[in-house]
Amino acid sequence: MTGASDRSVRSRRLALAVVLVVTSLTGCAATPSPPASSVRPTVTPPGGAPAPTGTAGGGCPVVEQSGVLRSNTLVDISISSDGLSDRIILALGDPAPEPRGSTGRLKAVQPPFAQGGSGLPVEVEGTHFVEFRLDGMLLADENGNPTYVGETSVKPGMLALRQVELTEAFEGVYVFVIGYDGNGCVTLLDDATARTLTLTIGR
Repeated sequence: MTGASDRSVRSRRLALAVVLVVTSLTGCAATPSPPASSVRPTVTPPGGAPAPTGTAGGGCPVVEQSGVLRSNTLVDISISSDGLSDRIILALGDPAPEPRGSTGRLKAVQPPFAQGGSGLPVEVEGTHFVEFRLDGMLLADENGNPTYVGETSVKPGMLALRQVELTEAFEGVYVFVIGYDGNGCVTLLDDATARTLTLTIGR
C-alpha cells in the first residue's frame, strides 16, 4: 500500500509541474515581439547628429539677418580670435550723403561661388559658408578713390574661420563669402558706438 501511495503522490507532483511549465510558456507567448518592419533604426550621418534645416551645412542653425546699416561707407576689415570664437570686424566710415538706404544681409550659402563682375569661379576654403552682402554702399569718393581699403582675400587659417573672400564690389554692392569649419554658431552684431559690424563664428 505504501508503494502505491508513493506512486500516486509522484504522479500528482509531475502533473502539477507540467501544468506550471505550460502556464509559464503561455504567459510568455501572450506578449508577442513587434514585427521586424516596425523597428526603425536611427540613422546618424557622419560627423555626429543630423544637421538641422536652415544651416550653412553645420550643426548650428544660421539665422538669416537683414536690416538698415548705420553708414553707407565701408572702410576696412579686421580678423581676430579670443580662443573660443573667431571674429570678422567690418569698420564703417562716416555716412555719405548718397546713396541712401544702405542695407546688410547675412545668410547661409553653398558653393559654387563666382566673381560678381567676371563670373569666374572662386574657391573658398571651409566646409560651411555664409554670405554677408551690403547694398547701397558708396564704393568710391568724389576723387574716384576706393572707400574700402581692406583685404579682398584673407586666409587666416584659424580653427574655425578658414577664408574671407570679397567676391563683388560693384554698383554699390559688396559681397563677402566666408568659409569656416566646425559646427559653431555664426552671429552678427551691430555696434553703434564703435561703428562696426562683427561676425562671430563659434568653435
